[in-house]
Amino acid sequence: MKKQLSILLALVLFSPLMELFAQQVREAPPARGPIKIQPVPGRGPIKIQPVPRPGPGNRLPIRPGGPAQPKAAINWAQQQIVFIGDLDTVVAGPVGRSFPPMFTHKLNFTVKEVIRGNLKPGDKIEASHVARQRVAPVFPLKSSCIVGGEKSRGSYRAVAVEKVDPQKIASIRMACVLPLGWTADGGKVLSPWSNLKVRWPGAQKEGATHFCATTGRPALMAGAAVSFTVEKVPPQKEIKWTNPDGDGEYKVTVSNTSSKPVAVPALRKLGKRILWDDSLVILCQGKTYSAPAAKGIMDPSTPVVLAPGQKVSSVINPLALEGPSWPRGGYRISFQICLGEKSSSQSFYYMARHHDKIRDLLKAGKPIRQTSAGD
Repeated sequence: MKKQLSILLALVLFSPLMELFAQQVREAPPARGPIKIQPVPGRGPIKIQPVPRPGPGNRLPIRPGGPAQPKAAINWAQQQIVFIGDLDTVVAGPVGRSFPPMFTHKLNFTVKEVIRGNLKPGDKIEASHVARQRVAPVFPLKSSCIVGGEKSRGSYRAVAVEKVDPQKIASIRMACVLPLGWTADGGKVLSPWSNLKVRWPGAQKEGATHFCATTGRPALMAGAAVSFTVEKVPPQKEIKWTNPDGDGEYKVTVSNTSSKPVAVPALRKLGKRILWDDSLVILCQGKTYSAPAAKGIMDPSTPVVLAPGQKVSSVINPLALEGPSWPRGGYRISFQICLGEKSSSQSFYYMARHHDKIRDLLKAGKPIRQTSAGD
């Protein structure tokens, strides 16, 4: 009797384990023959091409990058320098290992006609060209080209290089007749201050040919006799790896380089106060902005007049702009600060964790520089 009870107890205790082991038992899958591919009726048998294996004299096939992507339309009104010239030589440089790749070239031109800028016919210039795209750019070598670009730190950079198209030249000339940042679309001219909706005094034409369709403001230039320079202002506190280009402040200087007094039509003043914010324009990421504190000019103003050798300066901070796509983390953003037809391009290293706070102060109307108790 005791033996039977022991057997019964053992069965009760070990039956769950037996069920668990039974669940883990799997039948071996039935043997399968080779897979047969049935041809589609009417198309014949399917042929499978073997993939070539790498080896001596047998390289892996390279997948092409595909056709060149369509290029965005060039905004000639934003080009600092525009000229027609012959493209004499093209020298390929290093290719950046990014995706898409970054192609670099050195282009040598002979200037034939200057549409905007201070170049002269006959000048020979070398310009760098950088294109980040899937396929290498193709240049119209030994052809007459129209070139848009800029000069920064003594070097030229070509932004746009196209073979001369007689059907486009007229519209390009029109775009370059206007100050930087102005646009002409279908005969309608707009200034960078058109969104402010402040009307310019109607009787004050200033001898201009073109006027903003929204504000009535005349298109005014700075003039050939003045120089326009922009330089970074050192930050109050330099932080390694954070603000090598400062905290967004730039000192703008307009100088009379001639031996006679000169008026600067693009730089306006009311009485003795120079209207820097309502005279300067900033181009960033393909868009045009008036200075952050611009309000528009509705009262009669006069051009600033500079004596021989005289300079006037002010500080502007583009970080107060609303609209640009500000970098996350740390990355560079470019500003082109303009006065009439003159401009200076600045590359700025933006560190989000630091410069976001600077932008918050600017938006709140607070100073970004701390003053000591003795100031």
